[in-house]
Amino acid sequence: MDTLPDDLPDACRAALPDLRSKNFLADLSGDRYRLDPGVRHLAGRLPNPADPDEPAAPRPLRGTLNWPQVSPAEWAQWKDKASPALRRHAEIVETCAVCALPFDKIAPAFASTRCLVPAPRYVREAYGLWKDKHPDRGPLAAQFTVAFRAEHGHGPSYNQLCSGMGWDLPRTLRTFIVRRLLANEWLTDTAPVPWTLRPGKNAQAHGIMLPGQVPRAQPEACK
Repeated sequence: MDTLPDDLPDACRAALPDLRSKNFLADLSGDRYRLDPGVRHLAGRLPNPADPDEPAAPRPLRGTLNWPQVSPAEWAQWKDKASPALRRHAEIVETCAVCALPFDKIAPAFASTRCLVPAPRYVREAYGLWKDKHPDRGPLAAQFTVAFRAEHGHGPSYNQLCSGMGWDLPRTLRTFIVRRLLANEWLTDTAPVPWTLRPGKNAQAHGIMLPGQVPRAQPEACK
């Protein structure tokens, strides 16, 4: 069994029993855990022949990992507790006629806690190959967020950004791409609030910004 990282966020620790019940974890005892053999390949873990529970090849996931369900009453309660600005943003997304997203996509994204999981090695390697073919990914993505917000009144989700850019890739790779755009400051967001992607400091330095957005000074090391 492996040991949980010391810096694992409390929200992620709270989600561990749920991962155990959904068969993503085979064992969970205190700070010790063991991934289910069927999902170890997602973490870049190769099959271990010495482990009698380890299959020769990854088996399909049992079930799918979905957002927890949020009832209309829970959604209303979440809105009552949210700040005026956050509630206004959530309602803009909820009533966006262009997106026309269903309730079960919107409410859980706002009301549930997302646990950030490190990307496995094969995703990082795939990204390395992909980025060489998309040298203008940063400015193009930032420009997309400006056009998207002008049409929708809110920023795109990770999925909407990648779909709009024509990046027809596996979900894990698309998520990693957006994380890199955020890390390189071509984009920024109001994490963990969804639908808030917009041009970051690097994009602003290249003249790509929202109307009325004041360019943020680049750190000394980036000048």
